[in-house]
Amino acid sequence: MTRLGVDVGGTAVKWALLGEGEGEGEGEGEGEAAEVLGTGTVPTPSGPAEVVELVAGLVPEGAVSIGIGLPGHVDRAAGIALFVPNPPGEWTGFPVGPELSGRTGLPVAVVNDARAFALAELRTGAARGRSDVLFAVLGTGIGGAVALAGEILTGPRDNLGEVGHITVDPAGPPCCCGNRGCAETYAAAPGIVRGLDGLTTAAAVAAAARAGDRAATAALGRAGWALGVALGDAVALLGIGTVVVGGGVAGALDLMLAAMRDEFERRRPLIGDVAVLPAALGPWAGAIGAALYGGMP
Repeated sequence: MTRLGVDVGGTAVKWALLGEGEGEGEGEGEGEAAEVLGTGTVPTPSGPAEVVELVAGLVPEGAVSIGIGLPGHVDRAAGIALFVPNPPGEWTGFPVGPELSGRTGLPVAVVNDARAFALAELRTGAARGRSDVLFAVLGTGIGGAVALAGEILTGPRDNLGEVGHITVDPAGPPCCCGNRGCAETYAAAPGIVRGLDGLTTAAAVAAAARAGDRAATAALGRAGWALGVALGDAVALLGIGTVVVGGGVAGALDLMLAAMRDEFERRRPLIGDVAVLPAALGPWAGAIGAALYGGMP
């Protein structure tokens, strides 16, 4: 059996094909991810209908299910996008699952991309063998997820774990969610590059910081501070001592860690020791997790 998983981002769509493997248990924390047969990435199309067309064209012969992760809130039962702010186009209310199922004749699971990332890392990545974990996914935005007792929590809009929208500065920059000063406005890619002339990607900022650029170093320090504040709040609320950080910006995690750890240390009497682990599955974690969700009953 082959399962297709798709991770829709603000700038790129990543996909992974999973073959039949061991341990595809019913519980989210059980077993291992199936064998990864292939992966790929393409630029994000101009809207949800174009994404459906793209994904339908990726389905291989013999596929039995599709999972699609979206960077926002979804109605899992209906397969509808509710609040998906970063990819281009108008996503609100778009019936992603029904449209894609109608095109392919396959069952389609529509899930939040951070929950998909978390499931993959929990089953076979950095969090394997752990039961209580906080996840953060750094990219065009910041997603988050929570695992308790080996299960990924969801919430009524598949929205539980939105660490990127914890306020770190009430007077900070406006956020796409309608708030100001969310962690996302400092530690997602657009926030990191804001105000840095000639540096247009988080990777470029990281490279400049490694070369000694003070402004780039300061930007990543601010990102680490924002993550430390937001994740510290989440750790205090949930009582979790393990954080897994992934996503396209996580390649600069080492340049943010000092500021993150300063925030954790400041609050150590309450939150105790916090282990920060880099994600293990690289850029394909979201697509792998989406495929795993597609294979669930």
